[in-house]
Amino acid sequence: AVASTALALLALCVTLGIAVRPDFDFRAWQIGPTQQTDEQQASTRGGPYLQNCEQLMQVLKSRLEACTLDEFLEEAWTAAWEVDCQFQKTQNGLELLTKRFQQKAIISWNQHQRGHASSEFANMLYSNLHPCPNSCGRNCRGQMYIDPADGPAILMLPQPDTLGSTYAYSGAHVRILNGAGEVSSVREEEINKGLGYAFLVGHLENFSLMQKYYFTPGVHSNLRYRGHDPAILTILDSSYNGESMCVGAPNQNLIDAGNYHAVFNTSSSCHGPCTLQSDDMPAYWTLGRELHTVGASKATLDHRGKPMGTVTVDVNMGVLGKSFLDSLGFSPSVYALIVERSGRIIYLTPVARAFIFGDRVEEDIIYNVDGSVRCSTDRPHDCTWKPRKSIKILAAADKTLFSGVDFSPVLEDMFGPSGANCSTNVLSKMVKYPKTNYDGVWSNTSAMHLVSFCTLVSVPEWGLIIGTTFMDVADAASMAVAPEELIVDPSKHQMQEIIGNQVTLTNTGRVTLPFQVDKAHADFVHIEPQQGVLLPDQSVIIHVTLHNVSALRSGTSFSGVLTVRGNTQKSRGTCFRKAAHVRLSVTVPKWSWTPVQRFVIFYGEWVFGIAVVMATVVLARLAYTLTRRYFQQEARKSNIVSEAMQSTKLLPYPMVLIAASEFKRLGRLVSHEEVRHVSTWLDSIDEVKAFCSKNHVVFVSHQWTAFDCPDPTNIQYKAMLMSIDTLQHQEDWEEENIFLWVDFSSIPQKHSPTQAAAINSLTVYASNVSAFVVVAPEVQHHQLPDLCNKASYQQRAWCRAEQLAHLLACGSKNMYLAEDGVLTRLSDLEGWLKQSIEVFSGNLTCCRRKHEGMEKCDKELLVTPMLGLWSQLCQRCEEEQQKQDNTRRSSGLSEKLLKMTHVHREIKGRIDEVFPREFEFEHHDGTLERRQLFGNLLDRLPQTPNEKGERSDD
Repeated sequence: AVASTALALLALCVTLGIAVRPDFDFRAWQIGPTQQTDEQQASTRGGPYLQNCEQLMQVLKSRLEACTLDEFLEEAWTAAWEVDCQFQKTQNGLELLTKRFQQKAIISWNQHQRGHASSEFANMLYSNLHPCPNSCGRNCRGQMYIDPADGPAILMLPQPDTLGSTYAYSGAHVRILNGAGEVSSVREEEINKGLGYAFLVGHLENFSLMQKYYFTPGVHSNLRYRGHDPAILTILDSSYNGESMCVGAPNQNLIDAGNYHAVFNTSSSCHGPCTLQSDDMPAYWTLGRELHTVGASKATLDHRGKPMGTVTVDVNMGVLGKSFLDSLGFSPSVYALIVERSGRIIYLTPVARAFIFGDRVEEDIIYNVDGSVRCSTDRPHDCTWKPRKSIKILAAADKTLFSGVDFSPVLEDMFGPSGANCSTNVLSKMVKYPKTNYDGVWSNTSAMHLVSFCTLVSVPEWGLIIGTTFMDVADAASMAVAPEELIVDPSKHQMQEIIGNQVTLTNTGRVTLPFQVDKAHADFVHIEPQQGVLLPDQSVIIHVTLHNVSALRSGTSFSGVLTVRGNTQKSRGTCFRKAAHVRLSVTVPKWSWTPVQRFVIFYGEWVFGIAVVMATVVLARLAYTLTRRYFQQEARKSNIVSEAMQSTKLLPYPMVLIAASEFKRLGRLVSHEEVRHVSTWLDSIDEVKAFCSKNHVVFVSHQWTAFDCPDPTNIQYKAMLMSIDTLQHQEDWEEENIFLWVDFSSIPQKHSPTQAAAINSLTVYASNVSAFVVVAPEVQHHQLPDLCNKASYQQRAWCRAEQLAHLLACGSKNMYLAEDGVLTRLSDLEGWLKQSIEVFSGNLTCCRRKHEGMEKCDKELLVTPMLGLWSQLCQRCEEEQQKQDNTRRSSGLSEKLLKMTHVHREIKGRIDEVFPREFEFEHHDGTLERRQLFGNLLDRLPQTPNEKGERSDD
């Protein structure tokens, strides 16, 4: 009976809103009825705004791909509204909590004035506070008040006396307090009030009710109250259990820095008696300690308007992003990011991360730029409790690491005086991305992006950026017709009554095409179908039929236009702003004569006379054109021969050398543009000869193992170092007198005219070097499945050209092969030098790529220097023959090539193979063009006495 009576009294107390508590707890804070219930106030303020957010979310999910710039900006504005709506929901919830908190605090104070202090409170405090649960271990730094009425637990946090005086301790280290004697200052009335306020907050709202109207499950979590002095932590989220109080944070009131310095600092105007309203203190937003989370905090006020603490809730940006930001569907490449005024990133979608920073950049680099380990309940030590610090969007301007895009103009416009907030408008700007990311690899292909941006009304220091590639929007809606002109001749159809033709309409865009076919001055034809709908890449045959041909007036002509456009009365019809046109023409002859008879009778004489005059003009013009072309070709050939003769005497481009010591210091092959300031430049032939006579110049020849980089693996570079060291030891050279000529460092790579001048100077370069080294270790090509080695090197036309340049100028005595750590003379390799002279049968990258974007083949660039070298060799051989009566012979081919005269004989016997007259130029579309290479240029060279009469008549 006694138990039944107690249960009935307990049920009655709970029904009346009175909890059964000890004598010295906080019954003084019991609140009387207010004008509206919690649910009524929540539905009045939060209901409509929440409803708007849900409606906006449904609108976003129902959006189709944007097909115009205006549509993209409109849909970006809708997305901005939804983001702002979610943040505003958070602020509305915090605003309601803090206002209700102050309202009930005022009512309670008026009802129970001066009922908060008690002389017995200090003793009762420690009798009602319990140590942290054993499961917390070392992670608890305080004492916990356990609410007998199953309310939220309250954690008292002793704090250093430098931060507060109500419940403080002295000393430099945090410690667990076991009694009042260890506390340096205990202000009982303030502790009573602080605990009372914490108790009031804990019983203020049902969090599930707040979630219903203001917070979104999964997005909002960990609603908590932090008191200032005394430092108190209360978890208000019912989904968090008691162990959530096992925080390892320092025993101080970790209110966010903005609110702390503005409100709780001892130097602030509200330290002491003051009167503030909740609207005077806006919510403060910051990055959270967990990945993809931000925290929103708002200060709470007591009955006097004095700040007591903060109410804080975590917002999971990851869940918010996955719900709609990560999957915005109004463009294939759409992306979004939220940034601070300083450019620091709050959140960015995976597509934005790939475009801006590259898809191989980890999220921890974006959201934890300082690399510090964040503390948690499981790891409270050797870490930091400070919020995460993310990277700034301005860092993307570094083209060496990221895309190189510069968002500074966007930030200036977004947060500047003329910026727009997301509730009224969005601004737009075209932004250039200097680099594009393909499968984790940066390409130097630039792209223009359309970005829209605005500042959030709920968080003015934050802005939303939504972007996409411009071409994705521009190419979304397009169509094509074929043919574009229909010419109908009834006489060719034996004057049939019905003549049919066809036009093919194709939807070449990515959005659905509702089409409509209109006729202008074309009533004489019938169109079927006149309307329809085409999906992307779908086609339809439009039948154009001419009826009642015999009824048409003879001897007349009809013309008109068919216009195919988007049907604006249908969905997506306005996307297709550019119409397609088909021109129509019909000529009806007179039935008594055939068209030929009619033409001859009326216009035959005139047409014949005009034809004779036109034929005469055409023939004269043709003769003039052919004659002019002949003399132009002759002049061009003479100019080529003149340039070839001068190529061995003039220096079109300086000889650029790099010292061996500097080459070793660089650690890799470096481009001409990067080392030009440390290179040795020889501007004339006299300088080249003088320098090469005093120093040892090594000509290094190798093949590129990637399309955009000569040696990405650095294997060839190491072989080059081996060659330098071997030659230095073998020839007893001093390192300070050794210099290298390497194509990547000695020939301009970015300026085509100067690059061609350097190539034409190869004859001078090759004729003055001390040694020629072929570097050909085995290396896997970076983009192709080919293995690069000495065999593939010998197949390369450029490699053969460099060998032939040296061979024609100096012979093969000082020519070497660097392979597998060994330096071998080329004359010791059977058949090597014989293959080297066949330059123009070798492989070229430009030919493999079908000369994409090129007007000339590299073979044509080699004509002038090769012609000059051959001419020089012929003259030298003639001079030597005049000095010697007989030519010295050797048994083997390799021995013959040791002398220039032998090289001359070998080439002369295969003159058409070494210097082909023509070659086939393959265009990018696969078509072949027969072009002249050397032609009869060899016949135009000055002839030596022994060569006269020996040239071919060709």
